[in-house]
This record gives sequence, structure tokens and C-alpha cells, in this order.
Amino acid sequence: MKRLFVALIVVGSLAPVRAQEPRAKNVILFLADAVGIPTLNAASRDGYQAPRRLFVQRLPFIGLSDTSTASEWVTDSAAGMTAIVTGVKTHNGVIAQGPDAVRGTKDGAPLKTLMDYAEEHGLSTGIISNDSIAGATPAALYAQSNDRSKYAEIVVQALTVRSGDGLDVLIGAAVNERAAVKKTGADLDVLAAAAGRTLYASLEAVPADARRAFVFTDQSEFNLQRAVDLAITILSRNPKGYFLMVESDAHTDRPEQGLRHLIAFDRIIEGVARRASADTLMLFTADHSFDLRIHDGRNGDRVLAGLDPAAGRANPSLNLPNVRIDNTHTGEEVLVAATGPGASRVHGYLANTDLFRIMLDAWGWK
Repeated sequence: MKRLFVALIVVGSLAPVRAQEPRAKNVILFLADAVGIPTLNAASRDGYQAPRRLFVQRLPFIGLSDTSTASEWVTDSAAGMTAIVTGVKTHNGVIAQGPDAVRGTKDGAPLKTLMDYAEEHGLSTGIISNDSIAGATPAALYAQSNDRSKYAEIVVQALTVRSGDGLDVLIGAAVNERAAVKKTGADLDVLAAAAGRTLYASLEAVPADARRAFVFTDQSEFNLQRAVDLAITILSRNPKGYFLMVESDAHTDRPEQGLRHLIAFDRIIEGVARRASADTLMLFTADHSFDLRIHDGRNGDRVLAGLDPAAGRANPSLNLPNVRIDNTHTGEEVLVAATGPGASRVHGYLANTDLFRIMLDAWGWK
């Protein structure tokens, strides 16, 4: 009898409480490109001289996510982001197509993304990246391609309506994309106008009453905080809610830039969390990790002590007094952290495909 009583208590304790959770109206996915657990630790020590000081490290629900692809241990952003936003693992280099795709030679089954679901349900949708607008991370939401390098083919898909009334906000750098489209004999501004979209060259150029904003900048170092504020202002005008993905490139092959981007991104996330409505799910994660390791150091030391200011992509590896960095993606799990309706589903070891279902479940959609 005692054993049965204990078993009943254990079973009861595992009963999900999330059935009583309210559904999310809005979902914001914050994607830190190339940010593994070691990079989070380094950013906290670099920015605050102590561990566990980043806002995302203190969110109420955390877990770890596997980042492997359908065929390889180590993912790139194309396969990694495809898994997160479609719930299906594919191969490196492939964007929102199934594992039957062969990179560059054969299309796979087209995959439905979180953006598609949100558009079908009448929500507004937005994508921001401080990297290329047709980079693998943002493109995985709005495009389908068997090769992430097909920039002209990819960026044009942002201007087409695949579900609902199409993407509402798209902000990022587009120098390579404009050049790629021009090589095909077309003009990106003309294509946008034909699709009923206006392309703005800066955040400042967007009208105050705009209900859509496609900002294709000439550089990635625009004001990401301002871009996020603009996007939320526009998307919030839809009473049904919105989906927003914000990417910050934090690759540490350029160590100072990578850690600076991550610290700034974390502060943006904290600011959004303080202002977000109670019906907003905020989820933070990374598409893959990067080979940065703290191997030494004492309290008060600089994380990047001994770094040559000129160090960058020309250096495939760095061995500093406190940090070792190799210019490569790595295969270990990455942090998932969340707050808001549906956040309690984030716990334990997860697959990257689970994050798709966590966000979809937060809306209550099948």
C-alpha cells in the first residue's frame, strides 16, 4: 500500500499544469546566431565581470536544445533554423525544404513555417536581422530553396504572398541581395513595387503610421533596438496578434564584435520583456554553437585579454590567455530560455524541432 501511495504521488506530480495556461497572442523568437553556452558565459563576464548576469540566463524557464541536422552532427544556420521554424530536420545549406533535398541540385518537399501558420491565422508577421536579409536564418521563415547561396532566388520570395497577406515587416542588410538580383537582369525596387511593397533604405525613412515596413539597409550595423521597437509598434496594430523573429549575429570569429552584439541583444530582450503584454511568449535560443572556450582567468581579468584589435576572419583560430577560439561551428546543445504563455514547455533536453511545436502549442494551433 505504501508503494502504491508513493507511485500515485509521483504520477500526480508529473501531471502537466500547462493545460491551464492562457494561450499566447504574440510570439517573439529571439535567435542569437552562433551562441552556445560558453559564449553566453563569456559575454556575461565580458559585459558584467561576473557569471549569470545576462537577462536570458535568468529567464524562468530554461532547457537545452540539440542542434544536429538530418544527416550531420554539426549544423549550419540553414538546417538549424529550418528545424526551429518548421519542426523538420533537413540538411546543411537547405532552407525550409525536407531531407529529400540535395543541396544545389534537387528540391525537397516544401516545409510550412511558423510564419505561414501565423499568416494563415490572420496575425501580422515580422523578421529582423542584423545580418543579410537573405541569410539562412531569416530566409528559413519566408523562403524555400535547396541552396542558401541562391540569394536572388531567396530574397524575391520575401516579396511574394505565400500565406495570408504576406510578410509585414522585414529589416536587414541587402547589399548582396540587390547585386544578386541585378545580375539576373531585374531590379529589387521594381519587383517590390509590383508586389505592393515599398523598400526603405533606413529605419528613419519609414512613415510613423506605416502598417508595413521593408527596410533593406546598406549595412548590418544599424540600430537593432530601434528596429525592434519599430517592428513591435507596427505589428501590434493587428488586434489578432503577431509573430516576430529577431536575429543577432554573434559569431565570435570576430570576438569583440560577437560578444558586443550578444550583450546588446540581451539588453534588447530585457527591454522588450519589461514592456511586453502578458499574452506574449518570448523564446530565446541559438541555431548552433561556436567554438569558443574560456580555459583560464581570475576575477577582474578581461575575457579577451591579449586580443590583437586587428584579429578577425583572417585568423582561423586564436589562443589567448583566457580564451581559445576556433573559427568553426560546434555540435553541442544550446540554451533555450522563455517567458510568457507556453514557456513552461521549455525544460530539460529538447530537440531543435521541439521549439517549433512549443511555439505552435502556445498559440493553441495544430
